[in-house]
Amino acid sequence: MASVVQGKHKRFVTMEQKDEEKTCCICGMRFTGHGYNPYPVKESGECCRQCNYEVVVPERYRRHLEYQKSKENE
Repeated sequence: MASVVQGKHKRFVTMEQKDEEKTCCICGMRFTGHGYNPYPVKESGECCRQCNYEVVVPERYRRHLEYQKSKENE
């Protein structure tokens, strides 16, 4: 059993929890292991690796470029 710090509390994660099957909040595909933070595409849930790299990361980058552009125009 491994301890994981989450906020102010420690949470214990067992091997069974790591291998627990989850559903991607973006595409609906089932996956195991750790999920990824889907923000800004979705406000909550976990997404699969494929959606993280093909949907979430490009959206974060797009928003970053948009922010940089708005800063240049000030």
